[in-house]
Amino acid sequence: MEVFVMKHFCTLVVFALSSFSFAGDNGGKPSNPDTVEMWIDDLGRLTPFGRTFDVYIQTGFDPEFSQPDGSSRPPYMIGSTRGSEIPTRAFAWNIEGDVFKNRNDATYPFLENCPECIEYWQGYTTFETWEQDDGTVVSCDIPGTYWDCIQSNPYQRWMYLGQNYTPVNWDAPGGIPNTFDVTNLEYFWCDSWILHGEPGKKYGAFGTPKYPQVQQQHADLITPHYSLNRVIKFWTPLDTIVGQVCCSSPGQNDYGDLIMWRGHDVDWSSEKHPGSYHIARFTGPDYFGSGGVIRFACNQGYPCDRAPYFVDYYADNSCPSDLNEDGVVGFEDLLQVLSDVAGFKYHPQTNNGFNAIVKVLSEWGDC
Repeated sequence: MEVFVMKHFCTLVVFALSSFSFAGDNGGKPSNPDTVEMWIDDLGRLTPFGRTFDVYIQTGFDPEFSQPDGSSRPPYMIGSTRGSEIPTRAFAWNIEGDVFKNRNDATYPFLENCPECIEYWQGYTTFETWEQDDGTVVSCDIPGTYWDCIQSNPYQRWMYLGQNYTPVNWDAPGGIPNTFDVTNLEYFWCDSWILHGEPGKKYGAFGTPKYPQVQQQHADLITPHYSLNRVIKFWTPLDTIVGQVCCSSPGQNDYGDLIMWRGHDVDWSSEKHPGSYHIARFTGPDYFGSGGVIRFACNQGYPCDRAPYFVDYYADNSCPSDLNEDGVVGFEDLLQVLSDVAGFKYHPQTNNGFNAIVKVLSEWGDC
């Protein structure tokens, strides 16, 4: 009982301090299509490593709050209230259990796996200065200063090492770093990511991808603690907005947010679930819970009042190798895994396919 209370303490505190409206049963899709909610789309047991589920934010089609053309308004941030906002809302984000990844982070084209990108930015200089936390002022015309500032800035939202929670493809053709079309989309079916809409989709007249923005201090938002095997992000309402500027880069601020989506100028709503926005996919966790406020971009032709939310989802991972959920781990489950392995659906730079076969065989029999 003590373990259970500690596991969900932060999320329950948020609920206790706030009057939230709920999504459907066990975090499912809201019955009211016009309410603002975070909710869970349970995709079932796709692998023997735990259920796969998608996280959405529904903003609905209430005419009073929709965009001028009647479409739903996109979410801008999730987090706590700040400053003098009332009623106050704390923020919580809890993940309990293993988070399965159908990728190899050591070879995925993240920034740290692009040495040419790092070499370029380490040599990049500007004419500004960097004032460090202790008051020391360093000139940005010294190679390495710009890069070091970004890597040490807890509020940085882009171009820092360890930004491994969202699919991105860094490369440096001709020695100039840039991001390109997302790769490895064939392995997304059972992966775990924070998202800005469907992975690989491009938006606007120039066909550019969008990425969720997470401050460097929260980059571990899908990485369970190595000994506790859970992620806990919790803070009370933010008193003051703080930030830091690195040389010529745009200022980076903490608005009491966990995730920001800079995409109010494009339509990134879900085709599968109109009125909702796809913000994450997880495979494996036993529990996901979050509570706080959803914010909307202002001056876009629709109301931007924040909306409270709370979601609480318990994944049934009691018999994970029972893929067809008939109460028995048997030949049908093994055949499904063998078919997925033969179809190269598990990333070849991992042992996921072999481990899936072993797991089914080791859990053979009645659940």
